[in-house]
Amino acid sequence: MDLFRVSIFGFPVWRKEMVSAEWLKRAELFESLSESQLDALLSKSIVESFPERKTIFHQGEEASRLYILIEGAVDLTIKTGEKIDFMTSKIEKEGAVFGMPSLVEPFRYNVTATCLRPSKALIMEADHIKKKMEEDPKMGMEVMKKLASIYFNRLNEMRTGVLNLIKIFKFKTL
Repeated sequence: MDLFRVSIFGFPVWRKEMVSAEWLKRAELFESLSESQLDALLSKSIVESFPERKTIFHQGEEASRLYILIEGAVDLTIKTGEKIDFMTSKIEKEGAVFGMPSLVEPFRYNVTATCLRPSKALIMEADHIKKKMEEDPKMGMEVMKKLASIYFNRLNEMRTGVLNLIKIFKFKTL
């Protein structure tokens, strides 16, 4: 759990910030899991705050953590050339997951995640998640089905964006 500083009567006090199984159940990746399964996953997770413009991870880095947005907004971009970044997604919904390559081979982030405004995320160690999925194959199947669905939906969103961009360029060149 992450410690954060609050002020009580002008004196700094450090408190642990926690996320409940009930909150995690509302997250897009884990909504079909039981409370005991969620508690097992939360046992090795932390909450971390990030300032605006903070890069959380870079495309190509080893993917060892899964992130679930608590608040804020995160820009996911793909570097397509030396100087060109292509935005693929903007994550701003509470409970949205990013860093999913941490659960899928070759375990490398396929995007760069940068905060668009101050943000807070639940961080889960991928090795712990994978271990729990191996110990509980039913849970593993549920997580992987939902993971595939999220990937498919984001791919379709990206395709729609590319098609709209092509339409704009076609219209301008006529």
